Amino acid sequence: MSDIPPEVISEILSRLPVKSLLRFRCVSKSIKTLIDSPKFIEAHLKNQELKPNSDLKLILKAHIVADNLFSLDFTSMASTQMPRELAHPLKHLYGPTQVLGSCRGLVLISNNMNDNGVWNPSTKVFRKLPFCQFNPPRKPPGGRGPGLAQIRGGFGYDCLADDYKVVTIAQLYHPDAEPSLVSETMVFSLKLGVWKKVQDCPYWLLKEDNGACAGGALHWIVTKEPAAWWSPLILVGLKLGNGSFQEVAYPENLGNSLQMNLAVLGECLCLLKGHLTCTNAKNHVLDRIDVWMMKVYGVKESWVKLFSVEQLEGRQHFRYLRPITYSVTGKEVLLEMDNRKFLWYSLERKSLKHAKISGGLDTFESIVCLGSLVPLYGGGNEKDRMKGIEQRDDSVTVEIKMEL
Repeated sequence: MSDIPPEVISEILSRLPVKSLLRFRCVSKSIKTLIDSPKFIEAHLKNQELKPNSDLKLILKAHIVADNLFSLDFTSMASTQMPRELAHPLKHLYGPTQVLGSCRGLVLISNNMNDNGVWNPSTKVFRKLPFCQFNPPRKPPGGRGPGLAQIRGGFGYDCLADDYKVVTIAQLYHPDAEPSLVSETMVFSLKLGVWKKVQDCPYWLLKEDNGACAGGALHWIVTKEPAAWWSPLILVGLKLGNGSFQEVAYPENLGNSLQMNLAVLGECLCLLKGHLTCTNAKNHVLDRIDVWMMKVYGVKESWVKLFSVEQLEGRQHFRYLRPITYSVTGKEVLLEMDNRKFLWYSLERKSLKHAKISGGLDTFESIVCLGSLVPLYGGGNEKDRMKGIEQRDDSVTVEIKMEL
């Protein structure tokens, strides 16, 4: 090893999956120091992003079972595999754990407003978040009745500050009050270890989904008048750098739509437009879903229609379809259908086929998680953090408590 230049060793190691790197930390003190260095961690993450899905897992959040988090090895999805129960630090007996976002190998998990944290499933390091010290709005002055109330949020990366941030938005709407919409937005910085109040959201968040993270911002489909069916749908982003909300322009030829959703594919923001063929008081049937991608964030002209998925004869009609990630070759896109199935869509043949997954999960939501060494800075000393990595195995989780 002494004959090999250090930069060559670093380059070779930075191309390996996290599981191998965690083992190689035991080879020598110099290798351990290299792998633990911030420069190497960032280089390894960039190599993972350049080599799509080489070290990627899907986390499945089952809707029914109490032990509700499972994982799938993405590289093995060409063959039949069974979801594996995922041991995580917030597991408890009283209900399912929610997955509120995933970014650069870190996952935001939550049981409730008082019990949540950020977790790296690859290294098993966990950081519990402090309670968000804010009072969700209850009733605007003059409002009568319960109104509409909701709490939404998300998780993303602020590249300018090299910081991971958790967002919580509490909203209450009363059409007969003034103001009719009361909203409060709080952002937690993992680097600083504090919650901070930012700009109040001036829109009503329509979708139950957590924010789609792309271009250093979290995005939602919103409206200005939630009580009015004719109120236009607006795409907005919360800039994680300065905490401000900004409208994002739609594609030029998008047209009107009553059904739109968001997704992230290959780090690009995607807009999913559903075309209805029939509707009644109970449900609707889609004719097709168009997947639009903003290839250069913030540039309206960079929107392109990536592909469309149409209902096929002889197949179960879908009501919901979401792109998850590209295949290893980049020639196919993995789709989640109605929270029940995975499909492969071929970009070349424009055709669908079922992904081979067994295990009996009736309904689920899927979250992409990249294998990474990204640390959870703050909230504990470096010795405890590295001890968590060294004791890593498939059944052990380590909690690093915050020292505020």
